Amino acid sequence: MLDIPKRIKLISSLLEQDTEQSLTYAALECRLTLEYLCYERFKLYFSYLSESDLKNWQPKHIIKQISDDIDDNVSKEFSISISAEKIDGRLPKTKEEFESIKYTALGTQSELKLNKLHQLWNGVSNVALHIPVPSISSGDLSIYGDKDTIRKKVNDVVSFLSGIKGNLLMGGTFREEFGFNCFACDTKIKRPVRNLQHETAVSCINPRCQESYVIQKDGNDEFEVIRRVIKFLCAGCNEDLEVPTRLFRELRFDQKININCGKCNTLSEVIMRPLMKSTKVESPHNKALQRTSR
Repeated sequence: MLDIPKRIKLISSLLEQDTEQSLTYAALECRLTLEYLCYERFKLYFSYLSESDLKNWQPKHIIKQISDDIDDNVSKEFSISISAEKIDGRLPKTKEEFESIKYTALGTQSELKLNKLHQLWNGVSNVALHIPVPSISSGDLSIYGDKDTIRKKVNDVVSFLSGIKGNLLMGGTFREEFGFNCFACDTKIKRPVRNLQHETAVSCINPRCQESYVIQKDGNDEFEVIRRVIKFLCAGCNEDLEVPTRLFRELRFDQKININCGKCNTLSEVIMRPLMKSTKVESPHNKALQRTSR
């Protein structure tokens, strides 16, 4: 878990130097710290969410996606306590029994205020970590931004970090889960059941595996797992050649994928090229004439 007081001390020492360079480095340390706060929470959910399924790389949006797709406790404040006490030699069963025994506090996870964090993350970047693109009305170029503006943004981040007092982080979910093993690499893939009420696409969490799947309910209200592939016919034996859909995500124009048929050993090439499909659309003028003639 990130040592926030240590980070604040480092950033404050750069502020005290009060040079253009030190303030710029302070802004960079602020941005890195804010990113770390989000990414260390994302790391706790590696077993649920593949990096390939992230819709946005910005720290705020990663945590928001975890909250929406896996567990909304990822950014909330809560405390955890444990107890070894029993009721008449047995474990508690009812809410009242659980509340009647003594607990030992383990710690608290601090709330992560995502909108504020995102605002600060963008703020230090805009004033210190980019050189504005010059225009015809620009003055002389400068490597560094305005000292007073940078200092204010950095102080805002320090104030934000000072308010984070938690001493633990917890990943996972207490809710019912559905899981299966990847058909290719046997890695366990799981999602909370409550987030699978509609058809859901998931990728294998193994970074070296290109497989992805659709999870949907069948006619018996049971979960069905369908491998996401694109099929091609082997030119040698007409066997179906299945290629994981994700292989095409990063493919550029004219790039090729070689597929070796496991049945007849024929080597086929799949080339990424545009495909045009035309659909005849009637003009509004023709539609008007048709209506008039009826």
